[in-house]
This record gives sequence, C-alpha cells and structure tokens, in this order.
Amino acid sequence: MPYIGIVDDNPTALLHMRILLERAGFPDVRTHTDPRASLAAFKLEPPSVLLVDYLMPGLDGIELLGQLQEAGATLHTPVAMVSGAEDLESMRLCAYRAGAIEVLAKPVNPQEFTLKVRNLARLSTVPLHGRFQADFSPLVVPRSSRAPSAKTGAQRDDVPMLRMLEKVAAFRDDRTGKHTTRMAFYAAAIAHSYGLSIAQQDQLMEAAPLHDIGNIACTDAVLLKGETLDGESRLAMEGHTTTGYELLRDSPSVAMQLAAEIALTHHERWDGSGYPLGLAGEHIALSGRIVAVADAFDGMTTVRPYEPQWLAERARRVIKSQSGSAFDPAVVDAFDAAFDSLLRIKRHFDGGEVFAAIPSSTH
Repeated sequence: MPYIGIVDDNPTALLHMRILLERAGFPDVRTHTDPRASLAAFKLEPPSVLLVDYLMPGLDGIELLGQLQEAGATLHTPVAMVSGAEDLESMRLCAYRAGAIEVLAKPVNPQEFTLKVRNLARLSTVPLHGRFQADFSPLVVPRSSRAPSAKTGAQRDDVPMLRMLEKVAAFRDDRTGKHTTRMAFYAAAIAHSYGLSIAQQDQLMEAAPLHDIGNIACTDAVLLKGETLDGESRLAMEGHTTTGYELLRDSPSVAMQLAAEIALTHHERWDGSGYPLGLAGEHIALSGRIVAVADAFDGMTTVRPYEPQWLAERARRVIKSQSGSAFDPAVVDAFDAAFDSLLRIKRHFDGGEVFAAIPSSTH
C-alpha cells in the first residue's frame, strides 16, 4: 500500500513529523529510528515519499540514500533530506547529489513542512490516497476562526469505553480524588468563556479526563515521588504524554482522537519550552492549551503528593502571571472571566467548601 516513510534517530522529531502528516490527512505514515532497519524495509516495499534525517549514527542520510539508489528502491520515490545541521547550505549540495529533491530544516515549520510533503506526493509515480487537507479537531482551530461544529460529544457507543478509561486514569492518580472529573468541568467552563460551541464544550468534557492516561506506564516510585523530579525520573514522567497519545490515537472515535490530542499537548507551553514536542503558540492544539490551564488550576488548589496546597485566588494570580509564557493569553483571559464558575465547580466537588481570597501581599 502507498505510504510515506520517515527515518530519524530522534524519536521526538519523528513523532512531531508523523503527527503533522497525519493531521494533514496522509493515511499511512511509517517511521524508523534505525536507518539500517529502514533500509531493509524500504527495499522490500518502497515508500511513495521518503523523508530522511541527515545526521544519524551507524548510517547517515547520505549513505542511506546511496544504498537505496543502488538497490533501485527510490527510483520512483521523491526524497527530502531533513536536517538540523548548522551548515545547511553545504549539506544541501550533498543531499541533492544523493538524490534528494528537497531539503528541510529542523525544527520543521508545520505549515511549510506539510505543504512541501504534499508537493512531493504529487511527484510520486505511486500516488498516495488520502484527504491531503487539514482535518483538525474543531478544538484545534485558531481563536479567530472558531465556528460551531456539526460534531457532537462522544458517540453513544464510545461512552462506556471513555468511562472505563477515565477510571483507569484516576486509579493511577487516586490521591487527587475527583481530579479527572473536576478538571474536565473546569476545561468546559473555560471553553464556554472562550466562546466555543456547546458541542465543542461537550467534546472537551468527554475527552479531558483522559489527559493523564499515560500515567499507567509510570511506576509508583516516579508518580508518587514527593521531591522535585530530575534525571531519569523526570524523563519517565514526561513520557506519559506520548504514551497516552499512542494508546488513544488509533481509535476511530472522535472523542478518543481528541483525548489523544490532549494527552500529547497538555504539557506544551505557549513559549515553546514545554514537552514532549516543544510546540509554541497556536501550533499547540487548542484543546491542550485549555486543559493545561484547567489542570494547573486544579493542581494548585488540590493536595497532591508532589504539590503544596494552594488557594484559589493565589492559583489565579499564578496562572495570570504565566500568561504568554506557560499559557495561551487568550485562554488565560477566558479562565479569568470564568473564575466564579470555577469556584462553584470546586465547591460542588469539595462538598460545599468555600474558598476565601487571600491577601495580595501573601506569597
């Protein structure tokens, strides 16, 4: 079956490129971190379009393309070289000599990347079948282009599976009590304030509780560690984003796909310093930007094994102070406007507890 092949020894860069292409409607994207393994796979079944990293251990991109050419595996395949090398111009000539017809710089620009790959696909003599157009969830569009969606919340058949997975997610984080449900209500309230449709709010309410489903792969030693995480423990914790995405991404369910998007992006930061992909601004899915604020608010107002007790007004000030760095400024504005609703939700789940504002001089 026609497909796009990508070879890159950096799994994070590989995941980013695959997600961009899948969002753009390419139906089959196959990735390899091992260039020698990819060589065998491509000889057996050549891709319709091939993207190859320049610097890789064992077999670099130039050598890989040379061996594929010798085997006749790229005779009908447009090839692009992808590189983060500083001397991109000198590498460009080497790439062209090796048979590449396009050179892309890393980190890739999402729009430029998908457009160039689409153009490469048109040159292939083995056509790819797919939509070849952005097919984002309605929560991914920029704020300026918000519009009500015909899609509703979770399909009726999805609900039992969503509830089961929500219980799994809560079981791995049980000291937070109703964290997953409470946070979903916060996210929906912020989405309402932001201006999303009722259908979109319902979608977010269904999907948001699975934001940390990837924690099932974290050990208790990491998940319940009281002190600040560092080294391998931090990497293990951060891996819950990609684990959650991989668990949910292949479902045909709209709600599950939205949950996968949230799982992957809710720890990205507006300034690009988050994880796992280091996305910035509106390259981060809107669903993830909303859940990031809702999750932070709940974390600051709930006792967790790895967080202190915060009060609501202090949490509000912290979130507003991180507008434009950690959080989308427009989502923070929506959070601030919805603050009274968030307090009502909090009181409901806490059995009538009333949060008193703390003095502004308290730190």
